[in-house]
Amino acid sequence: MLMGSCVTAVVFPTPNPQEKGTSYWLEHGQRELHEALSRPVNTKKAKNVILFLGDGMGVTANTAGRILKGQKEGRSGEEGYLVWDRFPNIALAKTYNLDKQVPDSAATGTAFLSGVKANHFTVGVNGNVSPNDCLASLKSENQVDTILKWAQDAGKATGFVTTAQVTHATLAALYAKSPSRYWQCDTKIMEADGDAVKCKDIARQLVEDEPARNMEVVMGGGRQEMGVPQDDDAEKKCVRTDERNLVRDWEHSKEAQGNTHSYVTNTRELRQIDPHKTDYIMGLFGDLHMPYELDRDTSLDGTPSLEEMVTVSLKRLMRDDDGFFLLVEGGRIDHGLHYGQPRRALEELLAMERAVRAALAMIDTSETLVVVTADHSHVMTINGYPERGNDIYGLVTNEDMTDNLPYTTLMFTNGHGFNYTWNGEEVVRRNLTGVDTTNKDFEPLAAVPTEEGSETHGGEDVAVFAQGPMAHLFHRVHEQTFVAHVMGYASCIGPYALDCHDSFSSPKNVYQHVNQNLHHSGVSCITPNSVIVLFTLILCIVRCVAC
Repeated sequence: MLMGSCVTAVVFPTPNPQEKGTSYWLEHGQRELHEALSRPVNTKKAKNVILFLGDGMGVTANTAGRILKGQKEGRSGEEGYLVWDRFPNIALAKTYNLDKQVPDSAATGTAFLSGVKANHFTVGVNGNVSPNDCLASLKSENQVDTILKWAQDAGKATGFVTTAQVTHATLAALYAKSPSRYWQCDTKIMEADGDAVKCKDIARQLVEDEPARNMEVVMGGGRQEMGVPQDDDAEKKCVRTDERNLVRDWEHSKEAQGNTHSYVTNTRELRQIDPHKTDYIMGLFGDLHMPYELDRDTSLDGTPSLEEMVTVSLKRLMRDDDGFFLLVEGGRIDHGLHYGQPRRALEELLAMERAVRAALAMIDTSETLVVVTADHSHVMTINGYPERGNDIYGLVTNEDMTDNLPYTTLMFTNGHGFNYTWNGEEVVRRNLTGVDTTNKDFEPLAAVPTEEGSETHGGEDVAVFAQGPMAHLFHRVHEQTFVAHVMGYASCIGPYALDCHDSFSSPKNVYQHVNQNLHHSGVSCITPNSVIVLFTLILCIVRCVAC
């Protein structure tokens, strides 16, 4: 527990003192309305696609991150925006897996990257594959292609950047076919039962198989799974049994093809790369995941920021005349929340926002579709009635509390922060008076206890923010699979490579299927024509009775 001297409450001021007057809000609403009426619709073909994925960045985390951003700048924060909050097109995506009401990152990754829903823990396969079913995953009819292959088939440059392991769930869903997201190295397969040994581990698929081996950029953590030298004190989670150095194999394959390549492990080496002259780049900046932003060594011997990795990646990918696809994952937002540590998670979110800003400054937004979304949410909540501008990590007190103890604005419905005791007469929760709740290691109270690092995902919809060609197609509540379809359609690749934007005509009632769905659900839907027929029939009956 983090105990200390009494912590002074911080309340950040609003930057708009005029907001108390009526005219401020009338003018604000009129500006928003003008922007909505003037919202551009870009129907061009997307040369490039960038997908920013905030792992675990649900609506609550997004709101808290927005407030934190403003407070770090000395403002109250609620009135501000994250850069993607101002994108002109926003929708919601349903995140459930085929077999789970609350999803995991593997099946959600498969959904938004391939356009096909899947079962939890599986990557790159359809719903006919259950978790750990190796034989089913080897059947070609059960394997799905993702936008990575679609883009490569169209001659585009491709790559991904993550702060997690390069073999972790979201990235594995991009390039691998596996019935288990955890089969990242051969050892995990050998530990599984039955026919698992007939499958190939995810790290090998990254280096040996298409489409992964054709990616120009691969950056993240995961030296252990790739079998390269690690720090002596690295936690042993997936050490290769075959003792293969897959990075060396990757280098040999590039040399055999006559391509220039660079493998880098720290910031200094990354900055020494000339992305204008290097064909293939692999950066592994952590034995397992990369360090949290709050813990990162920012020296040249340390690890680069997500922003810097994205900048180098774009310089390489933008060389391709046919365009590119880039996946960027803020992977450790999820981990901070799993450990019930909001400050670590939200600083990761803001690090991803800086990466988005950097990317927008480099690209031509008229020809690049940019999508920002999450794979799922978490069970963190913003609660109580804190004063406007109250420190987002701060305490709340109000007269509704029966125990008169302060609590934090950010709390969890389950997690490692569970801390209730029995005093002989009643259940008592932790007294946070004098506790530094802004500390990066602080864990707010949780209602249900879990093992350390095991706070769960949430099952509600996540937001999808988009701008660029065909971004207006994100317009309501969609299945999460719709993300892949929009990216493919916008850039005329994959299922939409032929005819593309001419392949769909606009019917008179583009929402006719909504009525059909309602009808199938047992809800009676009366069309205008049926109303006329019904009215005419009733009128005839009335006249007959009158006669």
